Parts: sequence; C-alpha cells; structure tokens
Amino acid sequence: MAFKTKVKIVCALFLILPVSFGIWYFSLSKEKVRVAVQKGDSASKTAQQLKDKDLIYSKNLFLALTRITGSSSKIKAGVYQFSQRNTVFGIWSDLITPPLDVLRITVPEGSTAKQISEIMESKLENFNKEKFLSAVQEQNLEGYLMPETYFLNPGADEKDIVKMMKAEFDKKVTDEMYARAREIGFSMKNVITLASIIEKEAMKDEERPIISSVFHNRLRQMVKLESCATVLYAMGIVKPHLTNEDIKFNSPYNTYLHSGLPPGPIANPGIRSIEAALYPASTDKLFFVADGDGGHLFANGFKQHAENRKIVSENTRAKKSGKTRKR
Repeated sequence: MAFKTKVKIVCALFLILPVSFGIWYFSLSKEKVRVAVQKGDSASKTAQQLKDKDLIYSKNLFLALTRITGSSSKIKAGVYQFSQRNTVFGIWSDLITPPLDVLRITVPEGSTAKQISEIMESKLENFNKEKFLSAVQEQNLEGYLMPETYFLNPGADEKDIVKMMKAEFDKKVTDEMYARAREIGFSMKNVITLASIIEKEAMKDEERPIISSVFHNRLRQMVKLESCATVLYAMGIVKPHLTNEDIKFNSPYNTYLHSGLPPGPIANPGIRSIEAALYPASTDKLFFVADGDGGHLFANGFKQHAENRKIVSENTRAKKSGKTRKR
C-alpha cells in the first residue's frame, strides 16, 4: 500500500474515532442511579450491584482493578449516585473514598417502621416519612427492616433505605434459620412475628430464650399469649402499664382477646430475638412478670405467677426504704 494512502487512512481514523466515541458517549444515559453499599459488603457483591444496574461493562474488570490496587476491602459504606457516563475508574475511586457527608444512623432493635421513619427524618435532609412508610407497607416489610447501624448520605432515597434494610435482613437470616423454622413447624413470617414480641418484652439477652419458651408453650397448649406489647402496638401508644380497659381494645393484634400469634410482626426484631424465637429454652414456664429492674420472674402455673406479682408489688412499694423481697 502506498505511503500516501496509509497517511490518508490514519488521518481518516483520527477524524472518525473521536466522532464515534462522542456518539457512543452521548448515547449513554446521564440519569443518576443510586447504589447502596452496606457495611461489610464484599467487593464482589458491590461489583454485581454495579453490573446489575448497567453502570459497569464488566464485573471482572472492576474486581481486577480492586485486586491490583489492593482496595478490595476498602470500599466504603454509603449511598452513591452514578450514571452510565461514569468510568469504571471514576466509580472505583468514589467507592474507596468515604463521602464527606456520610451519616452514621443507628436503628435500635424493636423499632417499628414508624419509629424508624422518625429516626431517619431527624437525620436526613428532605426525608419523606410518608414515602418511606408507603414503601414498607407496599411490600409488607414491618418486621423485616433489620436493626443495625447504617451509613447514609443526607439525600438518600426512602425506597433505597427500605431496600438496604431488607437486604441486611436477608444477609443475617440464613438458610439454616429457614430450615430451623420448618423443623419447628413455623413459617418465617411466624418466626419474625414471635421474635418481634420477644424483642418488645425482653430487656436482658439471657432471658430471650426463656420468654420465647413461655410463648411456645402457650401456643402449644392453645393458651392466649396475653402480651402487653401486642396491645400497645394495636393502640399505637407507649405506656408502662396496661389498664383493664386497655386489654379489651378491639384489634386482631390484641393477644388478650385472640388466640395464637397476631397477624404480623409488631416491630423489627434484632437477630438475637429471631434466634430466640427459633431456639426457645426447654422449660415448662407459662407466665412471666417484669420485676422492675429490667428482668422478669417466671412461673410454671398461675399460683406461682400470682406470688411473683405480689413480690413485684411489694418491692415497688418498698424501693423508697431500700428493703426489697428477693425471689
């Protein structure tokens, strides 16, 4: 091929390639897509999320980049926004650089969706409680929003937060737990419902399996659960004690009126309460009463339960004098 022809071809390529690149680049969507990275997420999981959202062409290329640079474990938790016009290097760089405005938000165990929405509203700018609660209700996710410490950007989207919390639930509730639920004849919904009641009743970790055994025993013997926590959830209030009028409150969630478990979870339980629901202690206990110091007194029968209630009542009256009756 003549030298002049080669020159013409090279010149043509210099003209065509930038134009072609420009056409390709501007064909890519510039719409921002949110990517939620939770604490503990692996580089592979993050890469898969980026690939699923069409933000990177190759998952393997992204993982190779993290391995070569030694940054596989340096991806920071947070909610990011990328478009298809971001390069894989730009995305990688943002993910290993902690956002300056990331917020650390802790959701306590036993929080309801409504309480979670209030926590988020107090921390995040322009957070819409109604949008958050609507997303929870649409997917029936009360009970499945895993309590945890989350790292979020101030402008995090409500639906992304719901998705992130459910993903944390799916990460912590293992296949073995689902197998155990089947073993004891429970659906996972029933496990989470019972766990949510345990979460609201228990104050001490060591008592969770015992409280669970009380409820399992009652369910087995077809005795009403009579959990104050379910009544308070039904009434939508928080108070230290129920009145005789309260326990008559008309709701399917009132376990003083209705046998068995309520229709669904009354809160979002932590993993310890879920484990307690799956693995109750082996006891014959059927009753418990709060002892006023964060724990409970347990009883096999009503006579012993009445005695325990008397002890608690006497101790409450005697606290001012410092003389309490021990059990």
